[in-house]
Amino acid sequence: MSSLPIIDELSGFAPNAILIGEGQPADRVWTREQFVLLCNLLRNDNPADEFLHVYYDSSGIPRFAKAKSPEAEKRITWAWDTITGRAKHKVAVGFYPWNRRGESRWAAIDFDAHDGGAARARTLAIAAFQILQKFSQFSLILTTSGSDGWHLFVFSEQFHPITEWVLLLKRIVDSIGAELRNGICEIFPKETRNGSRPHAIRAPGTWNPKTNQLGAIIFTSIAPLLLAKRKKEGSTFLYHSTDEANACQLNDSESQSLYWGGHQNWLEQFAITHSSTRHAQLSALVYHSFRQVGHRIARSIADAQYRAARVRPKATLAEHLEEFEELWNWMTDQWRAELSDVERQRIALLGTEIECDLFRILKNFARFAVAKKEADFPFAIQNVAARLGVSFQYVSKLRQRFVNTSIIVQTTPSMTNRSAARFRWISQAIIAPRSAIDL
Repeated sequence: MSSLPIIDELSGFAPNAILIGEGQPADRVWTREQFVLLCNLLRNDNPADEFLHVYYDSSGIPRFAKAKSPEAEKRITWAWDTITGRAKHKVAVGFYPWNRRGESRWAAIDFDAHDGGAARARTLAIAAFQILQKFSQFSLILTTSGSDGWHLFVFSEQFHPITEWVLLLKRIVDSIGAELRNGICEIFPKETRNGSRPHAIRAPGTWNPKTNQLGAIIFTSIAPLLLAKRKKEGSTFLYHSTDEANACQLNDSESQSLYWGGHQNWLEQFAITHSSTRHAQLSALVYHSFRQVGHRIARSIADAQYRAARVRPKATLAEHLEEFEELWNWMTDQWRAELSDVERQRIALLGTEIECDLFRILKNFARFAVAKKEADFPFAIQNVAARLGVSFQYVSKLRQRFVNTSIIVQTTPSMTNRSAARFRWISQAIIAPRSAIDL
């Protein structure tokens, strides 16, 4: 168990946070499995009854109660169903930043706006976020609270005494000029008497019964920590890339997670291991990932690439991600120049970044099929969801929309536990490039 960093210099944080626009619902940022992994991190190795149950009582009054039954896993999936709109009765789940050893691997700050101070809450949250973002040993999640308030979660790979978390959060709060007071700013954990249980906080992106709204995910760099936990738990998921050996084996029944480049493992392939190689490795990562994953996933991998650097880069993380955006935009311009008139008409019908990402990925699948002299390609919903960083339910809806708008047409139905449904690209006949296709 290592100590938390001593933050000596808190001034001069960057004025502009790199955020996910105005925020996204949790199921547009994480898959179901990733949300479960995140909640398991928040559980702090506690027993199955150590969580906060959030619900409406029979009178419609919001309740926040310590669980009495060992049903943590059930409540987590119920909370996810509430996020995705599938729950008959809405619930949320929260967790305690402690365990019986007096340790936690995470902490949080709640910036409230109960007195109408929405602008103050946002300013303070981003200021604290920018300070903590300087420290690569932390993974961060910045969210709205399902109201005008904000929540900032800080994760560590290791457990630390809650006394150390309290000191760290107090120092952050002092540095940004916030007041530790209910309705203004609260920290989790906070000091308690005789080692008693600190207050719990709702998991990121969950339902707020006071407003009947979901929290919006503004920023997340948790993906590498979730990947490490999944590997530790021994998940049976096998990554797939659309290479010749595996393309026909993709199926929709596999438990899916964030896509990291299939068997290539981009974090290893493009690791920053020597000084003055950061930009070159970032450029290579963007080039190889552009046709295979969505912008959100590629950015998460670039973030993880920087945080996993084996030598300290001269550039800051913010500068690294700014370069990523410049490279991604340049690749986008080059790719759009390749489109036919018909393809430009089809993509013009798509309104969101996720839809455009899917268009680009499927066009690449079709290119690969042509290179193998095949007329169609597999569309495994779980695999594509991982490439986009969204739920498989959402991808299923997008797939049908692509059929309805004459971008693809189904040629073969799926076979459960054997093969994915196959589709053909019908926006235009695809001509395989002379060079090797990145897949």
